[in-house]
Amino acid sequence: MRVAIIILALACLPASISQTQPWPAAPPRIGQLSMPQIYWDWTMEAAREHGVSPYVIQGFMAIESRYDPAAMSGRGRCIGLMQLDRGVARRLGVDPWNPRENIHGGARVLAALLKKHRGNLPRAARAYNGPGCPTAYVREVLRAVRQAEKTGVKSVGQ
Repeated sequence: MRVAIIILALACLPASISQTQPWPAAPPRIGQLSMPQIYWDWTMEAAREHGVSPYVIQGFMAIESRYDPAAMSGRGRCIGLMQLDRGVARRLGVDPWNPRENIHGGARVLAALLKKHRGNLPRAARAYNGPGCPTAYVREVLRAVRQAEKTGVKSVGQ
């Protein structure tokens, strides 16, 4: 019951962005993870271009790769910061090994999934992970997004 309430509450987080939102200049922290500044700059760029909150992009990136641009899935199909599937990267015309292109590709996928699921972040997270997505994955992503948003909003107000 408690998990359902948390997931429902997190579903209300803003997944899309407005152009006037004051985003922090430095990347928010998620737990012990620190995102390199250049990745935050590219995340902000992708957020503006694709209309997805940078906190959402950052949350997915933290869980998918722990900000490791060389991360690969167990079977080697998914690559990089946003763990783009090789076929998806090819269809999007992005190089999954290029961190900037990987972030933009992941943001495009997230934007499409958020649109398809009418802004429902838990459903978009489930779809991003693919068939058989464990509930724990959705919880981790939502927790990471919430942490990024919480620390990011704090740094904007300072």
